[in-house]
Amino acid sequence: MKRLSAVVLTIVLLAAAGVQASAWEWWAPTLPNTPPASSTPWQPNWPVNPSPNPNPNPNPNPNPNPNPTPNPSTPILPVQPSQPGSGSQVPEPSPSLTSDEQRLIDQVNQERIKNGKQPLKIDYTLVALAKKKSHDMAVNNYFSHVSPTYGTVYSMLDQAGVSYSRAGENIAKTGDVSRAHTLFMNSAGHRANVLHSGYTHIGVGIVKRGTSYYVTQIFIKR
Repeated sequence: MKRLSAVVLTIVLLAAAGVQASAWEWWAPTLPNTPPASSTPWQPNWPVNPSPNPNPNPNPNPNPNPNPTPNPSTPILPVQPSQPGSGSQVPEPSPSLTSDEQRLIDQVNQERIKNGKQPLKIDYTLVALAKKKSHDMAVNNYFSHVSPTYGTVYSMLDQAGVSYSRAGENIAKTGDVSRAHTLFMNSAGHRANVLHSGYTHIGVGIVKRGTSYYVTQIFIKR
């Protein structure tokens, strides 16, 4: 049954990529197999001692010409400062909920109430993590559940000391932040996270880079 669920989830993820939105349900990562110990113990590769003082009489007067005569016919051009990368121009998100983030949480809870589910409580640690993930995607110009900086959402939750029994993450990249909720609800995987009866808390973070908005929703069961 677990294997079948994993296959179904993989199909859902591939289908969701077409609208630049992605959902990731809870999973239990497996540890890599421990490589067998080598039968040959490691030996340091010590360098061979060079012959002492191979050049005992170096030239003591190399004549470095420390005061060259400047050429007045060649003007000295000013050095242009290096241009910062576009990622460095992405401002840090506000620590408090923005109106767009609050609206997205309200839309989630409206959907849950309409479908007979309990509304989710705002967890400000999750809000901070969602903002951090969206900012990381914007700065490093990627779109993935696996951050090159923080790893998976589970790594982020564990590093932050968040206690949870189940967790999920929705991410979206869109040119119109007001469309984020529609993108989520029109994708089976994202919709499943939004309406999952097991979740109890939510955090949302939205960061803009250029004309694109990076949106992260983090759900947990506590």
